Amino acid sequence: MGKNKNKIEWSSEISEDGIEFTQPDIMLKLVSTIDERGWPHVTLIASNRAISKDKIVWGAFTEGLSKKYIKERPKQGIFYMNTEIPFKFLQAKADFSHTTKEGEDLEHFNQSQLMRYFTYVRVHTAYYNNIVAATPVRNLPLFGIVKGIIKDMIGKGGAKTKINEKRLNVLGHKLFAAPIAVRVISYIDPADGYPTMIPSIQLQAADYNRLVFPPSILKEDLYQIPVGSKVAVFGMNFDFYNQVVKGTFTGFKKFRGIKFGVIEIEEIYNSAPPVPRVIYPKVKSVPKITNFHL
Repeated sequence: MGKNKNKIEWSSEISEDGIEFTQPDIMLKLVSTIDERGWPHVTLIASNRAISKDKIVWGAFTEGLSKKYIKERPKQGIFYMNTEIPFKFLQAKADFSHTTKEGEDLEHFNQSQLMRYFTYVRVHTAYYNNIVAATPVRNLPLFGIVKGIIKDMIGKGGAKTKINEKRLNVLGHKLFAAPIAVRVISYIDPADGYPTMIPSIQLQAADYNRLVFPPSILKEDLYQIPVGSKVAVFGMNFDFYNQVVKGTFTGFKKFRGIKFGVIEIEEIYNSAPPVPRVIYPKVKSVPKITNFHL
């Protein structure tokens, strides 16, 4: 029984309990899309809920990369997690269907706790998505999180790289080195090509160039990530500062006798305002042209 308790079960539609679980305004709601390279990308989209067993709608009040990506590549992963103990989460896979700029769903988002007092910022577009697969509401046991944090304290120092550069900036390192913060890994499921997200609160930075996570919780999920695949890790602290770190998952290795999953950092995306953009590697700026002669 214990071995089957955390077995990953996907259904072709979301349950009634699942629909209800996605409704609160205050919870973690993420959308993972696929960029032009085939890498996963992760965006925090708080105006986001299931409206039926086969449909999820989320709203846009800014124009970011995720909206561009799903119009070009409709496959997406959607993730919901509550913000109080006991922690629970739900995963979904969906195809983008269409958008609308009016209707009751937009009205609902703009009357939510998050948006009703914003005079100048409104959810202007609703994105409708057809559910392809969804899990039941799943438990994220606190014991496994605590066990993972203890393993981090003992073993992550042995996972440091010998790279001189610092890919994570000061804020990013603080975000990913903290014992407790929101961290979610996204990878492309090779079985169907959809982004899939796994909560991994125990994931931490070994140094400025590498992320590691002990499989102390959701082991069956984490072992599904293909070795050598590109992953995106969403990290957010309790002040809502967030970054998305992308890189290659190189598999599980032992450091100081403890098994860790290893992610080599290759790209860092600052998803927080005022300017969401790639901050590593630095994009070379082109000098402004002030004179032009034929």
